Formats: sequence, structure tokens, C-alpha cells
Amino acid sequence: MQLQLILTLNRGNKMANSAEFISCGSWRSSRLCAFLGGTLCVLALLMAGPARADVIDDLVKKNEALEQMVLELMQEMQNLKQQVQDVATEAKEAKAAAAAAPLPPKVARSGKENVELAISGQVNRGVLYAHDGGDGEFFHVDNDNSSTRFRLIGKARFDEEFSVGTQIEVQLESNSSANVSQLSDRSVDGNDFLSQRKLELYLDSETAGRLWLGQGDTASDGTAEVDLSSTTVIGSSDIQDLAGGILFRQTDAGVGVTPVSLASPAIGDVFDNLDGLSRDDRLRYDTPKLYGFNLASSAIADGRYDVALRYSRKIADVKLASAFAFANQTDDSNIVDGSISAVHTPTGISLTYAQGSRWDHTNSVRNTRTFLYTKLGWQWPIFPFGKTAISGDYYAGTDIGENGDFSQAWGLQLVQNIDKIATELYLGYRNHAYDEDDRNFDDIDAVLTGVRIKF
Repeated sequence: MQLQLILTLNRGNKMANSAEFISCGSWRSSRLCAFLGGTLCVLALLMAGPARADVIDDLVKKNEALEQMVLELMQEMQNLKQQVQDVATEAKEAKAAAAAAPLPPKVARSGKENVELAISGQVNRGVLYAHDGGDGEFFHVDNDNSSTRFRLIGKARFDEEFSVGTQIEVQLESNSSANVSQLSDRSVDGNDFLSQRKLELYLDSETAGRLWLGQGDTASDGTAEVDLSSTTVIGSSDIQDLAGGILFRQTDAGVGVTPVSLASPAIGDVFDNLDGLSRDDRLRYDTPKLYGFNLASSAIADGRYDVALRYSRKIADVKLASAFAFANQTDDSNIVDGSISAVHTPTGISLTYAQGSRWDHTNSVRNTRTFLYTKLGWQWPIFPFGKTAISGDYYAGTDIGENGDFSQAWGLQLVQNIDKIATELYLGYRNHAYDEDDRNFDDIDAVLTGVRIKF
């Protein structure tokens, strides 16, 4: 009998110790096990005298069963605790993954299931200040360097070799920076507000090249404007985009200030980058790119034509792009122009150069018009939210407005990108100087600052 009581007591103690071990040090659980074990032992001692052996055995079995129940309960509590921790960990990981995951793919629905449709565009607004040597004035403008616009692009693939596409691009400008002047604070001309840029379709072959039909870029369009400085939103070889409508004020002989008038030359009249045939209704063909080169030619609706050679490639640490073109205007003149731009990717330093000539073949007394343009730039991710780009440029033109005239301009540009919201903040300054054989004019200083947001 004493041996059984000792065993019973030991089992009670072992039960307490086991429960404490399973509960990983839970003091409440260990006290519960010890209390239950001790209680059973006391009951056993009270019954030890006159009690029968079968009663003691029954108590021992019940004690063992209770011990097993407590152990199982503690194990279930541990499992439940682990499950709660696992759920919390999974929720934390899911939240982190959701924050890091890219946005869902953009979807634009087409009326035809087998045609992809993309919608894009931009809004580009700014404030222009111009001083003509006599007066200064502010204008609220749409930046004509890269006007407000939207486009619809459709594409369908026939097989691995052939595909077709369409492009509709419309410009919406209110108060174009190229048109406002001292005599017109508002430029609300209908063609200025809403104008067609591209209404075209194409057939593309992986091996044969691309054939375009409709209104769009001629082969020579943009050949004088290749620029890798990342500052073209505020300054390029097309000087007139920034403040093309501002009128020059003739230098006075010293008595008062000569007023400007509609007879005064505007910046857009005497600055020109002779950039090919622009956009027009044409049939255009582009060869596939070979070793970075591709050739393009277009036939314009009124009999004009052009041909252009382009090259773009990265050579070691230098990204290079260039374009050269010949454009024939059968009823007026011929144009030869070109531009080249390079950026050293490790340092972000860029250099751009453009040049062009236009000569009349129907007007023998008109001098050949020429220009040159150069730009030095630097771009670098100074801030974590987007690249910063700065540049300085210079333009010189002869005989652009009339025989014997000379126009020159220099400027500074700053563009700050905010990549997360597809936004560019920009600030540009340009000084314009112009002289004729028999007249001199005051310089025009222009400052344009604004925001371009793409979608």
C-alpha cells in the first residue's frame, strides 16, 4: 500500500513536471498540473487505511488519464499559438508583397477582339515671361516644345512576320507659347486650339520594313532635332517653340521707346531649324534597322519628297543617335539638314549638334538660309524620385528672315523628373538677338516654367 501511494505521489509530481515542460515554461499550466496531482495524492492517502487495493488502482488510472488529458490540452494550446503566429507572419508578408508588386496591367478595350488598343498623351502647361527691351509681360501658355495632346494607337498581328497598326494623334493647345505676343495675350485661333497631328496606318514586316499611309511624320521630320540631353521639353534647336510670337522692338535713336507693331519681326519669323518637311499627308517607307542604321523616304501629297538616314546605337559607354535628310520642295526650295547627339552614360554628360541649309531654286536673288545649333548637357539622378537634367545651348542663323539678317540665341534649361507620377518640372531661359542690314533690334529675354504630365 505504501509503495502504491509513493508511486501515486510520484506520478502527480511527474505530471506537474511534464505539464510544465510541454507548456514551455507556462507557470499557470505547471501550477494546475501540480495542484491536480497533489489533490489526487491526498485523496489516496486518506483512503489508504481501510481502502481496498482496487480503489487505489482506479485512482491511479484516473490520475494517469487526467495527466494525459492535460498534456493533450497543452499541446493543442501550443499548436493554436503557432497557428496564430503563422497567420500574422503570412499577413505581414502579403502586405509587403502587395506594396512591392507592380500595378496591374493597363487595359484599353478595342471594338475588335484581335486588335490591341493603347491610349496615351500629355498635358503641358506653363507660364511665360518675355521682355522685349521696353516692356515685360506674363502669359499663360501651352508649351509648344511638346504640346498638350492625346493619341490612340491600334495594333493587330497577322502572324510572326506581318502586323498592321493605326495612330490617331490630336493636339489641343490653348495659348501656344509659339503664338502669344505683346499684341495678343490670348491665342484662340481654331487651328491653335485643336489640330490633327497624325492620322495614319501602317503595314509592318519583320524582314521588309514598314510602309506608312496617311498624315504623319515625313521621312525628314525631326532630322534636325535629334537630342539626348533630356531637356527638349524646354529647349531644342527649334528656337521658336519657346516664345515664337514675341515681337522684336526696333532700337530707338535715343528718343522714347519705339513701339512694336504687326510689322515688327517675331522670333518665329527669323529663327528656323530647317527641319525637313514636318508632318504631312504622305506615303512613307522605312527599311529594317541594320547595324543601327535605317533608311526612310516619303512621297508627299503635292509632289514633294524626301529621304533620310538615321543611326542609333550604344558604343561602349556612349549612347549615340543621329539623322541626316534631303528634302525636295518642287515649288520652292531644297533642304539639307542633320543632327547628332551623344550621351556618356557613366557621367551623364551629353553633346548635341545640328546644322541645316535651305536654298531656293525659283528665286535666284534669295540667299541660302543656314543655321547651326549646339547644346551641352548633364543628367544625373541627384534625387531618388527622378533624374535631373540641365543644359545650355546656342543657335546662330543667317538669312533666315531675309537676305543679310543674322539671328542668334543662347539659353539654359533645367528639367526635374518625378518618375512615380510621370511628371516633369521645367524651367528655361533664352536670350534672342536679331539684326538686319538696315535695322537693329533690342534683345528679347524669355523665361518659361511649367509642368508636363504624361498619361
